[in-house]
Amino acid sequence: MFGYIVTNRKTLSKDELMRYKSAYCGLCRQLRLSYGNAGRSALSYDLTFVALLLSSLYELPEEAGFERCFARPARRHPYIATEATAYAADMNVLLAYYQALDDWNDDRSQAALGSSRRLGEFLPGIEAKWPDQCANTARCMAELAEIEKGNELNPDVPLNCFGQLMGGLLAWRQDGRADSLRKIGAALGRYVYLLDANNDLTADIRKERYNPLIALLRADFKPLLTLMIGECTAEFESLGLSRDIHLLRNILYSGVWLRYRPNPHHGGAGGGADA
Repeated sequence: MFGYIVTNRKTLSKDELMRYKSAYCGLCRQLRLSYGNAGRSALSYDLTFVALLLSSLYELPEEAGFERCFARPARRHPYIATEATAYAADMNVLLAYYQALDDWNDDRSQAALGSSRRLGEFLPGIEAKWPDQCANTARCMAELAEIEKGNELNPDVPLNCFGQLMGGLLAWRQDGRADSLRKIGAALGRYVYLLDANNDLTADIRKERYNPLIALLRADFKPLLTLMIGECTAEFESLGLSRDIHLLRNILYSGVWLRYRPNPHHGGAGGGADA
């Protein structure tokens, strides 16, 4: 996704931070078990949120343990994992594949090309397990490529497309919870895409890359970002979660703002991150 769906660690207790790190390590461990080092290299904080959210909503039993890893071999560290962790690992690899492919198409990065080829080997297995999510992701990524190629300057078009991608990803099971998860994912996807476009606006202008906000160069995008994350949190609160609720709220109310940068082209007073 873009690495925006993170915790604000400064406002977490020691125990809460350890809980989050354990979930992150659980996802890393699952990626290694399922996809080796190629999968582990794609590890994302964004998908840690997905694993925590789904584990809480479905009240899934946890596996907990200690292990060493390549990144921290000196000492054993705790991990937690659920059935949703395995799903998040699959979606992590799926999204990382498309991100690498996009980086290759944009910048002709040889590293991105190699990554896309390695991760692409896992796609048939992921598609066999999650055909709806894979079909939705492929469709949305193809549409985003056409939107970029056509230089679409109505930001609603790419925002809604990425929202559809995220909504389909969060709808893990086709059950009574899928509609709420789809709404949360869609609002979060629109927020993430707009935040990324806002943060990249100056660099995209300099490098002559596509950005749907160029026609709104002097706009202040924070009110719209606030509205979008508000739609996400309103639906999130309707779920009535209890497990890891403070962690999840920390991410959605504070963590997602940590990388926000005021638009330097906007003439008004810039605001800081809600950290």
